[in-house]
Amino acid sequence: MGKVVGIDLGTTFSVIAHINEHGQPEIIPNLESDRITPSVVMFEDNLVTVGKIAKQNARAVPEQIVEFIKREMGKSRTNFFRTFDEKDYSPEELSALILRKLKQDAQIYLNEEVSDAVITVPAYFHDAEREATRNAGKIAGFNVLQVLNEPTAAALAYGMDQLGNNQIVFVFDLGGGTLDVTIMQVSDSEIQMLATNGDHRLGGKDWDDKIITYVAEMFEIEHGENPLDDLHTYQDLQLDAIGAKESLSQRQRALIVCGYNGKTTRVELLREKFEELTTDLLERCRTLCELVLSEAELSWTDIDKILLVGGSTRMPMVQEMIRTISDKEINPHEVNPDEVVALGAAIQGTLRQITDDSVDTQEMPEAVIERFIGSDGAPKVTVTDGATHNLGLVVLNSQRDYIIHVMIPKMTAVPCEIADQFLTVDENQPTVLIEVVQGLEQDQLKEHIPFFEEYKLGECILELPMGLPQGSPIEVNYKYNLDQNLEVTAKSLTDDGPTAVFDIFSIIERPTLNEEEVSQAQTDLQELTVE
Repeated sequence: MGKVVGIDLGTTFSVIAHINEHGQPEIIPNLESDRITPSVVMFEDNLVTVGKIAKQNARAVPEQIVEFIKREMGKSRTNFFRTFDEKDYSPEELSALILRKLKQDAQIYLNEEVSDAVITVPAYFHDAEREATRNAGKIAGFNVLQVLNEPTAAALAYGMDQLGNNQIVFVFDLGGGTLDVTIMQVSDSEIQMLATNGDHRLGGKDWDDKIITYVAEMFEIEHGENPLDDLHTYQDLQLDAIGAKESLSQRQRALIVCGYNGKTTRVELLREKFEELTTDLLERCRTLCELVLSEAELSWTDIDKILLVGGSTRMPMVQEMIRTISDKEINPHEVNPDEVVALGAAIQGTLRQITDDSVDTQEMPEAVIERFIGSDGAPKVTVTDGATHNLGLVVLNSQRDYIIHVMIPKMTAVPCEIADQFLTVDENQPTVLIEVVQGLEQDQLKEHIPFFEEYKLGECILELPMGLPQGSPIEVNYKYNLDQNLEVTAKSLTDDGPTAVFDIFSIIERPTLNEEEVSQAQTDLQELTVE
């Protein structure tokens, strides 16, 4: 039985955890003895440095640094890559370097091989972003048991000690680069997602950018030059902005000194001014909170507990916003915002192992068995996530308009499998075009959907038997797994004639690495020394 870990692969920091011999989730410190590792990668020939040292060197060698990789996950190597030593690195490969650092350090700390992992993602990640995360885990040498939603992991870490105390938990997860708002129900033996929504382009980095822009404007007013034209100055200002943001969570003012081209500007940033600069960001958070409550058909009075997750929830303006709209007292220390997601992922990893027939649970420490396994041999708690987006296809209605038909509605419990039948529209119709889409609403007109291609996961042309009458049945089947990746098959039900059975991603050019490219990346990255 391999050692299983839980990993929060974050935009700005990453964390790894395990279940110790006493049955308790525990953070695994890195070789620098820190509990969290900056998600920063520095390249020096065949040496790759990940974490604190890479972040410290960002000022000196910004051209050798890669940060905020999580925001690029799901993009193709063409749309995003970084080149070092004449090799182009995709988002999956860059993230794999962070995961490899976590894996190496964990093995040294635990003094055993780490093989299995549950890796978390924002609940609102799309299919490609989830697949990219799984790829990164594979490249790093993990057997990825599951790609788990971050708020679900946080609720699990909190809820394991709350089973039997039925609660509706509101999880507000604002990290370095993404925002998730999720409502979970904790009951006797189940933690279930009720509603979720998110913005994977909203996080602490956006607050940093507001400071950077403001200071650059002050510099340009004073000196007539834009300091952001220089990469080294930008990197300096970025790190100073992060420091100022953190300082303003404790104090009323912070001083930022911007130097460029022999000139200097000193900017005293008041907390009040910082809040004014970021009003629009906070409003996006507020709107998302109310939207999720509406989707769950709940009000704030129905919420029993609010969990603040992600380092950006330390900002006083965020905490005050939640207090104001909820009219509830909030304990920002209810959970550790930096660590709770990784702890929950470690718990889920153990629960997955319990349900794996190939795992001998009797080999687990007695305390783990007692805490996680019921008298019937099943896990004491089950975790039920919901589909975070509608999944459907394009159909032709009776007016011959192309509209969206939702096959798997948002919040359908996963894993799930749903089949539906459709009818041909013409006599002797030779083919059917099946376009698979994500994130669109029932009966939307295709022609009214801006950037339709961005919602499309794939397409297939199903060849039909000859001579079919109008109204001949076609069956389409959707399978949605625990990682929230989709497989679609289609066939004619008329006779034993030609049918098409397809995985949607084999029909189009995938934005993420394919199986062969993942295998090659595993080989290539072995040539690099990661520390």
